[in-house]
Amino acid sequence: MRNLIIINLKFRQTVRLFQKLPSVGPRQAARFIMALLDKDESELKELGQAIANLKREIKFCHECFNISENNLCHVCMDNKRDNSKLLVVEKVTDLDSIEKTGLYKGLYHVLGGAINPLDGATPETLKFLELARRTDKLTGDKDIELIIATNPSTTGETTALYIRDLLQNRKGITLTRLGRGLASGSNLEHADELTLKHALESRK
Repeated sequence: MRNLIIINLKFRQTVRLFQKLPSVGPRQAARFIMALLDKDESELKELGQAIANLKREIKFCHECFNISENNLCHVCMDNKRDNSKLLVVEKVTDLDSIEKTGLYKGLYHVLGGAINPLDGATPETLKFLELARRTDKLTGDKDIELIIATNPSTTGETTALYIRDLLQNRKGITLTRLGRGLASGSNLEHADELTLKHALESRK
């Protein structure tokens, strides 16, 4: 009986750990754990080792904060990208979704999230200072279009307003916003390519 109680407590504790991941509720967390229990011990060790080494082995681009193997990601290293366009997204997964459309050929800036004080995400914890510095650098010899591509959610709209307040009076910057092909409350990373295509083409 005592062993069953201990196992149940361990299971619940692991469920709580999985629930710390974005959009993972208790049922989904429990399903993840049950699926992992069906795996071989060697696979679990490999997964555990990969998670343990995440911070050491995965780096971020010094320019745009995309995932990168070196100091610069593949986008920032590409001299053919249009450096008169800078598209601001919340997360790396949003960047990936837009890249898959094949329509956008400019640069990116990943904020690392959206403003949400309840979750500890404030302007000081996100990459706004780096964004301001980057726009100063890009507008040194030309005008640029800064495309705000935060999600059409409450936190995304708050973040978009903050970007406008931060940059609207700076010379050489035209601010645009993704078009309304995206439904309110949706996320870029879950949008299909046709929806993203319309949102890019109808930005204003």
